[in-house]
Amino acid sequence: MKLNRIIEEKRKQVEKNRKREAAKNVVVGTAIGTALGAAAGLLFAPKSGKETRGDITNISKDVAENIKVHVNDQIENTKEWSEKVMTEVKENWDELKEKKDEIDESAEIIKEEINEGIANVGEILKESNEDILDELND
Repeated sequence: MKLNRIIEEKRKQVEKNRKREAAKNVVVGTAIGTALGAAAGLLFAPKSGKETRGDITNISKDVAENIKVHVNDQIENTKEWSEKVMTEVKENWDELKEKKDEIDESAEIIKEEINEGIANVGEILKESNEDILDELND
């Protein structure tokens, strides 16, 4: 059923997000490690203070841009997933409402048929009762 499919899709999406988060952590950790390593290398390099500060500034800008790109990617992925889930929920909600209406109509028809059947049984019992009384009186 569609509900099972949605649940399975949600489970897969959660797993995918978990893997993405792990990959993002590796990328961020690598970027930070690289930046720290580069900064340490620059601090111990035989350059002037002005050159070293310029290198540190450039590396910091690169790391900040890297992080900004990853955050924006994650925001975009979350928006896409949210829109997809909302669309599926709306489709399934509409389908459930249609099925409920069909069930209500079927229940009404069955109710009418049962009432007719009860009325017929009542008439048959009444006629049988009258026949039995006529035979007993004869």
